[in-house]
Formats: sequence, C-alpha cells, structure tokens
Amino acid sequence: MPFFTTKNQTKVHYAEDGNPTGQIIICLHGLGGSIETFSSLLPFLEGNYRVVRLDFEGLGKSPLTQQNKALSIARYVSDLGDLISHIQKDGRSMSPVVLVGHSLGSIVALHFAASEPNVVGGLILLGVVRSASHVQAVRERMLDMASKTREQGINFAADLAATTNFPSDSERQVNPTARDFIRRQVAGSDPEGYAKTCEAVADVGHKDPDYSRIVCKSLLIAGDKDMISPI
Repeated sequence: MPFFTTKNQTKVHYAEDGNPTGQIIICLHGLGGSIETFSSLLPFLEGNYRVVRLDFEGLGKSPLTQQNKALSIARYVSDLGDLISHIQKDGRSMSPVVLVGHSLGSIVALHFAASEPNVVGGLILLGVVRSASHVQAVRERMLDMASKTREQGINFAADLAATTNFPSDSERQVNPTARDFIRRQVAGSDPEGYAKTCEAVADVGHKDPDYSRIVCKSLLIAGDKDMISPI
C-alpha cells in the first residue's frame, strides 16, 4: 500500500480499492483506528466506487512527522485535502468525493466539508462528535487518556477501548470478535501518536466548523447505546 507526503511533510499511508473510474469514497477512521477499520465495507463498495482509506498521522502505519510537535485537527484536514488532490491528479475520478467518517474521522470530515464545500458531494458520519474544547469533563478525560497512555503504554488504551466501545448492560451480548478487533486496532497504534491525537481533540484551539457552509447531502448514524459520541 502506498504512502503520500503532504505539504505538512506528513507521510500518509493509504489504500485504494475498487473501480478506478468510480466516484471516490474516502474512509476516515476514529481514534486508535486505521485503514483496517473499514475493510469489511469493501465488498459492498468496490464494484462501483473508488474506495480510499487512510491512516491519520501517528495512527496505523502513518508515522509521526515530529515526535516533539503537537498534532491538530487543522493538520488532519490539510493532509486530507492534499491527499484528495493527489488522487484526483490522474483525472479518472473528478466528481465531488464522499467522506465516510467514524468518530475522529467525522470531525475531520465536517471540517473539510465546511472548508471545501465544492469538493465534497456527500457525508456519511458514524458516531459523530464535535469540538470538546468547551466541555471541561471531556477535555479532562481525553488529556487523562493521553497521560496514562504515555505512562502505562498502548495496552492501557487498547483495554479501555475494548471496554468503553461496547454497551455495559447485560441486554446485549458483545461479539468477542468485535471486541478483539477493537483491542487489536488500538494496540497496533504508536502510543505517542495515540496520546497526541487525544490532545488534538481536546485542544482549546479546536473549534467547531461553520456548519452553515456544509451544503452536501449528509447521513448521520448513531448507536442507541453509544455513550462516547451520542447525538
């Protein structure tokens, strides 16, 4: 799978599948995720669409550009724009792209759609979240996760994700395969990259985009037991 270096010098790991002339669908994963988050969707999309999956900087196989430099939502958005321009250079898929975003990916998708309304033709957002800069309890939780991941290692974050990403009540049986998938995804992350991503979400400079600039059709999906990012 290829890498692309953005204007920020981010080395973005990404994958392309499906119809090379189809409309582009770009899949944006959540905190601790990777391109593998969306692997199960490929059989349903690759016949008609050009499916692009990417790893955000510091997660999956996209390395941190600088260990001592903070990450930001604005940086993710900028890197996404550069990658889209790179992919469309071949002239095969020039129609507006569809962004599929989960959690962190939904934040990036919303910001990009607001900043580049002519580039985005649709949004499909799962577990939609917004800026946490004004919610002190959420900021403290994210910063605590960053601190403990640095202190205790990535397995701390993996075990936490495998617990908090599923309903705690007994009315639903959690598929062990799904829980193991979440744990493996997060455990495969760079611990410093994971911590920096938590800090990017909690940063006081991270504000909501101007939602009035988002003009494309949008589908927002939320789980009725989702306690992390309920609508």
